[in-house]
Amino acid sequence: MKLLKYFCIGISTLSILSCSDWTTEEREIFDNQKGMQRYIPLIEAQSEEDLTPTLREYYAKIREYRKTPHVKGFGWFGNWTGKGDNAQNYLKMLPDSVDFVSLWGTRGSLTPEQKADLKFFQEVKGGKALLCWIIQSLGDQLTPKGLNANDYWVTEKGGGSFTEGVKAYANAICDSIEKYNLDGFDIDYEPGYGHLGNLANSSTISASSGDNNNMQIFIETLSARLRPAGRLLVMDGEPYCLSTQTSKLIDHYIYQAYWESSTRSVINKISRSHLEDWERKTIITAEFEQGWKTGGLTYYTSVRPELNTMEGKQLLDYATMDLPSGKRIGGIGTYHMEYDYPNNPPYKWLRQALYFGNQVYPGKFD
Repeated sequence: MKLLKYFCIGISTLSILSCSDWTTEEREIFDNQKGMQRYIPLIEAQSEEDLTPTLREYYAKIREYRKTPHVKGFGWFGNWTGKGDNAQNYLKMLPDSVDFVSLWGTRGSLTPEQKADLKFFQEVKGGKALLCWIIQSLGDQLTPKGLNANDYWVTEKGGGSFTEGVKAYANAICDSIEKYNLDGFDIDYEPGYGHLGNLANSSTISASSGDNNNMQIFIETLSARLRPAGRLLVMDGEPYCLSTQTSKLIDHYIYQAYWESSTRSVINKISRSHLEDWERKTIITAEFEQGWKTGGLTYYTSVRPELNTMEGKQLLDYATMDLPSGKRIGGIGTYHMEYDYPNNPPYKWLRQALYFGNQVYPGKFD
């Protein structure tokens, strides 16, 4: 029997399932007719009931595996529709080694197809999907059209207080996450790259006088709503702006290590000992708008000589990176991860890197 192709990472008890492509049809036994079978492509599956018993057992093990220490798979996932015959537009068709994604370009108001795809991704595959956008100023992406951000968030929602307006904005983000049953928020914070505003500057984010107190309040409010409910709060871009105390409110520090040319330069970029548990909470990412055909930079130099002769060496190095203490990196990811889909096999580079990071070069996680 042909099965869908998956990389089974980090679990020695699971065997790797393989087939010619992602839409190979799966056998399913009719309830009332033993020996007779029907075919349901994964792309058409709506729930666990549409899967074979073998795949149900497989995904149950995948969901348990996600709870164990490993190099996590991540990406910014764009062009999401959850409909049509193009598997590139589905969360459910991402590799099983992907733990969570940030939905790039999604602002809420999910379609029925997106809701169904999200539900399958969460409940069957055990994945998580986060809202994400660049945070510069109060009300970004959520200020109603035609209204002034200050009038709406400070005057109307905050009763004239900027601080209360910040809390109202953070709570509005949480309301959207809860309404659509999403799994958290990814704060894209890039003041040093031109995205400055009344919430974003290069000062340390903390409750101390003179620091970025507005962003501190924003993070505190998000964390208080999301994390007790089992949802994630992560920061990408410039997480080193976090103070030690504030870093305790963040689940992952995600670095856009797009143009780093060597293992050493990446480690220099991410080594931030003032951040809580920085090694295991850090995720490093490669740029796939341009690098999707080659798995990242072709001129990258890995500290592992054998990787330098391989294609996709940047992402391979990221997934197998051991930090100064000997601990393995917390996770890896790609920007516009869906651009990796047209490769053969689909999501070739991310699959390969996570396989290397969790099986070929097992790491130390404590």
